[in-house]
Amino acid sequence: MMAGQRAEYGVRRFRPGDGPAIAAIHRRALRDAGTDPDDVPGNEDLGLIGQAYLDAGGEFLVAEPADAIVACGGLLREGRVAELKRIAVDPGHQRAGYGSAILEGLERSARNRGCERIELTTARRQTSATDFYPDRGYERAGTLAVNGYELIEFTKEL
Repeated sequence: MMAGQRAEYGVRRFRPGDGPAIAAIHRRALRDAGTDPDDVPGNEDLGLIGQAYLDAGGEFLVAEPADAIVACGGLLREGRVAELKRIAVDPGHQRAGYGSAILEGLERSARNRGCERIELTTARRQTSATDFYPDRGYERAGTLAVNGYELIEFTKEL
């Protein structure tokens, strides 16, 4: 668990062996939001979390309050800008604070790495996410269309 992290959420850094649970949560969360997980391009990083995030100077956190991972999220960094990726909470554990705990840990990680801004993109149809980020200080920065999905870009100054 990271220093200062609320113990009840059990947030910790990714470990080898977490991959299958993370992939399953990601798929269930997308499906629950009305998105076909097989239709979303660019998910290769989920099979290479150590390389794609940790080895690249980023971060990847999971919430494991008991014996199972229930939420996850990653942070990539380029200079003073961080990008949030793969934030997902198992549908059976949503609205219990796990997403907020992951987000707070990733924001802290970005600050500790000298980042001044965080960016992220989410699909408009993922209404839980499009409501979640503005409530936590993220501002809508634009929209774009990719593979038939309307995406909303958010940003937050740290």
